[in-house]
Amino acid sequence: MSHITLAFLSLLLILAGSCGVEPVTQKGPWSLKLTTSGGFAGVGTGNLSVDSDGKFSYEEPASPQQVRKGCKGTLYKTQLQPLLDAVAQSNPQEWKRPDLNVAAPDAFSYKLELQMGSDSEPTTVQWYDNTKDKLPSDLKRLSDAVLQTMKTACHPSVDDLKSGAKDATPMR
Repeated sequence: MSHITLAFLSLLLILAGSCGVEPVTQKGPWSLKLTTSGGFAGVGTGNLSVDSDGKFSYEEPASPQQVRKGCKGTLYKTQLQPLLDAVAQSNPQEWKRPDLNVAAPDAFSYKLELQMGSDSEPTTVQWYDNTKDKLPSDLKRLSDAVLQTMKTACHPSVDDLKSGAKDATPMR
């Protein structure tokens, strides 16, 4: 190979190494609340509130005559990171879509309130099981992260336990 070709290829490798995916930076403090309802029994799948510090409160689904049980505490790092990433990549201005708020019989309803920063008004969006395929990609990512957190917040995995000692206390 000629020296010019070798120098050119070396330069390309150096430039390619400096180009990469930028880490997502957090947009500041945030809080969110996901409230669910509906389904065949009409009680939803539970409710979750969480903030950018990982403080959360989860309520299990319950009929109006029952006391909601759940837990509250601080999420483990492995539980919080997907939420941090999804919130940082979210674009709530694009979420106002009337085609999301069309319910089918016995569908679960999801209402998400996201507040970015302490001074801003929360963005509220509602959708149903039958319209989740129409969610914008950033809202779908956030929805998936929140629903996964609902499953694991009160019941951390072994990996969560290894990531740092946080605890969830039962609510009665």
